[in-house]
Amino acid sequence: MGLCIIGQEKSESNIRLLEEAKKKFDSVFFVPIDSIGIGLNTDFSISYRASDILKFDAVLPRIPKPYHSYAYQLLSLFPSDTFMPIKPISFLLADERFFLLTVLRKRGIPTLNLHLTRSSRAASRIIDEADFPLILRTPNKKIGVVVKNKLETKSIIDALTHLQQPILIESMVKDMVSVYVAEPGVIASVKKKTKEPDIIFSPGEYKNNKIDLEVEQLALEAARAVDAQVARIDINLNSEPKIVNINLNPDLMIPSKVTGTDIPERIIGSVHKNYNVHKERPLLMKFFDDAKSVVKDVLKTKQLL
Repeated sequence: MGLCIIGQEKSESNIRLLEEAKKKFDSVFFVPIDSIGIGLNTDFSISYRASDILKFDAVLPRIPKPYHSYAYQLLSLFPSDTFMPIKPISFLLADERFFLLTVLRKRGIPTLNLHLTRSSRAASRIIDEADFPLILRTPNKKIGVVVKNKLETKSIIDALTHLQQPILIESMVKDMVSVYVAEPGVIASVKKKTKEPDIIFSPGEYKNNKIDLEVEQLALEAARAVDAQVARIDINLNSEPKIVNINLNPDLMIPSKVTGTDIPERIIGSVHKNYNVHKERPLLMKFFDDAKSVVKDVLKTKQLL
């Protein structure tokens, strides 16, 4: 029973996950994603140094956002019976935030209002119907610019479109909670306070926060919608709860400290439990197949009598 953790580096969060995993799994291996070799010969091969990573029963991806597209390709090469608490498709869905929120909205999950455009004319039509203040940003830049009226908005949009940059126009978030999910439940939640008006991606201070059942259920639904058993779900609480973002590789140490919850321990506990369920499922399916076969034989026998 082996677990492979794939990440960019041995950060404090990843080291704690390794320590906890060693208490649950027979063997645990950390693999830096930059050092992985992928081969397409007679068979697929994924290797690190002299180790064949495909032999592991379970893989816990701790892969940062710049690697999400590569993560999808890499993880998709593993055998279908390899247990992954975060599926390959999860990284593809979370790679671009507008696409992520679009997918969630299509699946009936309330999300932050967000618009994507490449022209100043289209942007002007959007802001004519929008409520200020708004945040403008480009998809490749985290921190956005807060605009309070149409005049400010138009000057920034003109500059961005002149640089041939796509523009994200989104509602401003003033009250946001970050919810840490480890299937089958929520294990912690924090609120961030920052000096910057754009709190979504700005650095800030975190405080422990209790959420109600509605917010907890929304976080679980969002994680399940992108096929992730482990994730941080950012939720806007301005009015009704709405999804702002999903982070598949969040820091675990700061929220552990402020909430008093050992998040790495809880995550590994979740991974181990769900791995055992996954491992037993093929045996259960075989049992049902055998039972169906017996029923068919009985029915055939009755027909012959």
